[in-house]
Formats: sequence, structure tokens, C-alpha cells
Amino acid sequence: MAGGRELPLIGRPVFPGDCVPSGPLRIALVNMPWARTDTPSIQCGLLQSVLTSFGHEARSLYPNLDLAAVLGPKFYEVITEAPSERVHLFGEWLFGTAAFGVTGDEEEYRSRFPEIAEVCAATGTDWEFVTELRRVRLPAWIDEIASRDLWDGFDMVGFTSTFMQNVAALALARRLKEARPELVVVFGGANYDGDMGPEYLRNFPFIDYVVVGEGDVTLPRLAAAVSRGEPGTGLPGVGGRDGQGRVGVPAPATRITGMDALPVPSYDDYFSAVESLGHGNVIGTNTQRLLVEFSRGCWWGEKHHCTFCGLNALGMQYRAKSPRRALADLEELMRRHRVVAVDAVDNILDMAYLGTLCADLRAAPWDTALFFEVKANLTREQVRLLAEAGVWKIQPGLESLSSHVLGLMRKGSSRLLNVRLLKWAHHYGVRVDWNLLTGFPGETDEDYTGQAELVPLLTHLEPPAGVGRIWLERFSPYFTDPSFGMSEVTPKQAYRFAYPVPGLDHERIAYFFDYRAREVSSPEAVAVLAKAVEGWQRSWESADRAVLAYRRGPGWLTLFDTRGGRRRKATLEGWRADAYEGCGEAPRSAARLHRDLAAAAGGEGRGPSLREVEEFLRFTVRHGICLEEDGKYLSLALPLRTGVGRGAEGTGRDAG
Repeated sequence: MAGGRELPLIGRPVFPGDCVPSGPLRIALVNMPWARTDTPSIQCGLLQSVLTSFGHEARSLYPNLDLAAVLGPKFYEVITEAPSERVHLFGEWLFGTAAFGVTGDEEEYRSRFPEIAEVCAATGTDWEFVTELRRVRLPAWIDEIASRDLWDGFDMVGFTSTFMQNVAALALARRLKEARPELVVVFGGANYDGDMGPEYLRNFPFIDYVVVGEGDVTLPRLAAAVSRGEPGTGLPGVGGRDGQGRVGVPAPATRITGMDALPVPSYDDYFSAVESLGHGNVIGTNTQRLLVEFSRGCWWGEKHHCTFCGLNALGMQYRAKSPRRALADLEELMRRHRVVAVDAVDNILDMAYLGTLCADLRAAPWDTALFFEVKANLTREQVRLLAEAGVWKIQPGLESLSSHVLGLMRKGSSRLLNVRLLKWAHHYGVRVDWNLLTGFPGETDEDYTGQAELVPLLTHLEPPAGVGRIWLERFSPYFTDPSFGMSEVTPKQAYRFAYPVPGLDHERIAYFFDYRAREVSSPEAVAVLAKAVEGWQRSWESADRAVLAYRRGPGWLTLFDTRGGRRRKATLEGWRADAYEGCGEAPRSAARLHRDLAAAAGGEGRGPSLREVEEFLRFTVRHGICLEEDGKYLSLALPLRTGVGRGAEGTGRDAG
């Protein structure tokens, strides 16, 4: 075993005794298109380790890599990365003939969703190619995969299904069950949470069981029952058919409470498949990355569930691995696979890790390139610590630069805190993955025209990827709570194309919904913001990227400003330099700055008056070098001293 160490086994005492089988099963865990190719499946890898710890012969299979090799990584990646709403379940629809035998709706689909032309353009193909792919090539590919002898070696096949990999999985499962009726077929994943799993089970007789909720305990229980020749129906989290063929709603699945009980995921099968098919044939020029899971749930959502978020469908309770175990898992995976690019799939970073895991990573001699989802209220020192720990990119869920809209989202942040994060992330070389969202009940046109007016002041910071309307997601408060006033809620129209199955209730299987929201901003106001963001993006991508920075000396501070194509330089002296820098770490009130300046000057009554401080701060706002909100001020300029992170901007050398 690479690295010279065995993977730690699961903590058996945490699991119920009925997970122990009477004998081992041969189990395949299948990752279908359009799952990413640059990472292994953490769902398959984790369940493989769990099942192996109970004596089963488990393997992870990667047909998604096979298809990428057939179609080419460029075409495959475009389908994988396109947002589900924008492309209208395009990847699911492509497998419609293979799964359901449906043809002849291609022109209706294209006319109904003209945005699909953008996907064709991005892949360098035309509609004739798409039609042939759907009608001929993908069904033939599914047939070829299903005909392979390897399936004869399995007793059970489990399909993980998240986002756009469900119809492809249904297509292969149908073929396998037709050829091998004795094969036990199980489905699970985010596409099977809540009502979705039982509804699929009712309509597709080739599915024997669905796992609803976390599978770490549920799947070993089911495998143990199958090994004893017993039905899995009735087990917590398992949907099946009773003696009359009826499908019931399962009791809630057993959820892991102690995350340290979970094993390190097994990714060997993924790396073997990539090596067999050829790295360039399945991944192209992308960086190969590992996936890790340090926590489940959302500690913020436990207190304030963001109104539009549909994650953590069946439980928001936050659970995290101990820092020691998190570090050990990360080290084991990097050692085994010799990959240092790592994405955490956690919904949010455990804040305790900032003083533990990240501090240990900062001291480690590894060139890690980590990705985390974080909360937006990180301080300068916390961002610096992330950078020094090898975090190259974060997703902080900024979503807006309007405090009013952020309040409607229940984000627990503000315009100034979001800008602060953008500011220090850029300084320390940490990339920020973010978007601006619209469509929140209670918003106003001024919320978006105000953000557009703010944009010219922020062009020295990383822009959002775009401006878009929120999706209405199953399990989100907007979906489950009628008091928000979402009306005319129906499954997105693409579901009738992606799942043209008589009797299948799209209301039960849809994750994305069309809707009408009350009291939202006008399209014209949103368009103003979108145009401003496009200009911000062009400025950011240009060779002459905007700068707002300062050089600090004893008793003075010189600002350099190239935003808007102008080149300006100004010097602040004495207490004004101290005041400007004093509201850079975090938003500060004039009164707070006045007290700080007095203390620095020797005590109360020393230094400038409160009125002088207030006048100076208003001056900085008029000149666009500070922002003000609710009596607090945040300076926008970055120190010319470069950050010390491992990211692209942080060299650790003085740029002054």
C-alpha cells in the first residue's frame, strides 16, 4: 500500500451490531457521468472504506472517466461545470434515450431552452452532434459498459447520485438488472433525500432499495441484511418494497455523531482508472485534486438557516472531526496519492480549526493548495492564517454587497464585512469564489443600484463570477416556509424533458423549482448591477489591473490609486495616517478611532478632537478611499507590503 501505512479502520463500537454481515458481499460503488473527473468520488471512497471494514469486497467504479475519455475532456467538462438551471438539466436530458428510450423531442427541447446553444458553442459542436449523442452514442456507450464481464463478480451495485448523474445511473442500472436479475441494485445520494428516493423506487422496478439520508451506517446495515438473505425494508434510512410491492417512507437514517469514527476514504480505484485511461484523456489540463470531509452540517445554519439554501436536507446539526484526526486524514491522503491540491466538501469551516488544524498546516513543510467554504466575517489575521496554511481559494458565501439583502438572506454579515474579506483575501493571495444573487422577497431596486454605485470603488478587489437570480431549491426555507410568499411553485420545466416517465411525480423528484416571488427588484435595476460587474471583470482581467494601495512610513501614509483609469497619489500625515490605517483591520466608528488616537497620544484629551476625526472620515468617504455604513468606516486601500501566504499574490517579500 502506497505510503507504507494502512488506512485506519472505522470505529466499530460506534456502529450498531446489525452492520456485521453473516458473510462478505461483493459490492460495486458506481460514479456515473456527469460527475467531475479531476477528483475521486468521496461518496464512493468513504463507503468503500466503511464496507471493507466490515469484511465486504467493495470496489469503486468510475464510468464517468470512461465517458470523458470517449467524448474528450473539454466537452465533458463543459457539461459538468454548467449550472443546472442555466443549461436546463442538459446533462440529464442527454441520457434520456439511454434511460427511457425517448427520442424525437430534441427540437422541442432546443426551442424551449435556446440557452443550450451556448453549451454547443463552448464545446465547438452543433445540434446535429448533440442529437446523435443522445440518440445513438450514449445508448451504445451504456450498452457497452453494461456488457462488461466485471459485473458478474458483484452481488450488489450501489449508485451514488448527486446533481446531474441520475439519469445516466438509471440507464445503466436498468441494463444491469435486465441482464442479471439477481443483482441487488441500490441508489443513494442527494438526489434521493426526502420524498425523492421513494418516488424513484415506486417508478423504477429495477431499483431494489434506496438509501435516504447518510449512508455510512445505513448501507452496511443493508449489506448485512442482504448477506443473511433478509429483506432490507424496514431498516432506518432504507426504502424498499413490502410483500405486496408497496413502497413506504423509511424511518430516518442513523446519522454519524462522532466524525472521528469514519475511515479515510479509499481512492485507489480512481487513481488506477485515471492511469489506465490516461490522465490527459480524462482530465485534460486540469489539476488533479483530492476531496476531504472534515465536518457535516452547518454551525451557522443551526442558528440561522440561510433562506435560499437547500443543503443539509435532513439535518443541519454540525459535527466536525477533531483537529488531530483531520490533520491525520489529510496527511494520509496526500502521502498515499502524492497530490497536494485538496478540496474540503464541508459546508463551512470549523472555526476551531483556525487555531489548531490551520496552525499545524502552517508549520508543516508541505505545498498544500486547499479549498474551504468559510463564513464571510473572517478577520485579517484569520485570512492570513489560512493563506499561511496553504489555503489558495475560499468560498465565503458573500452573495451580496447590500446589508439589507444580506439580512433578507439571514447571512449574519454586512456590506463592510464582505468587503473586508475581499480586501484581505486579495492581500494575502487567497482567491475568492463568489457571486452576487438577486430575487429575495423584500428587496428593493435601490439594493442593486446601490451596489452598482459601489463597484467603481472596488475594482482593485476580486470581482464576483456573475450576477444571477436565486434558485428555489427543495429543503430551503423559501421552499418549505409559505410565509415567505413564494407562489406558483412548480418543478422546473426541464424535468418533463429529463424525466419523460408516465406516472413519475415531478413534484416529488425535483430539486429545482420555478416560482414567483413577491416584492423583488425590477429587471432594470438588476441589469444596472450586472453591467457594472461586467466592467469590474474586464478591469480585473486586463493587464493594467486597478490598484488602491498605500506605503507606510513614520508619521505618514501615501496612497496610490489607479481605479477608473486615473492615477492619483496623496499623502496622509500624523494622526490622519493612523486613523486611516486604524479602520483597515475592521470597520470602526469615529468614536472608537478617537479613543484609540487619544490613547496613542498619551491619554484622554490628547490627539485630535472627535469632530476632527469625524470630518476626516467623511473626507475619506467623499474621495472613495473609505466606505461608511451605520456610523462605521472601513478603509479600502491595501498595504503595499505583500501578504505572506502561499497564494499567487503572497511572496513574503517587501514590494515597497
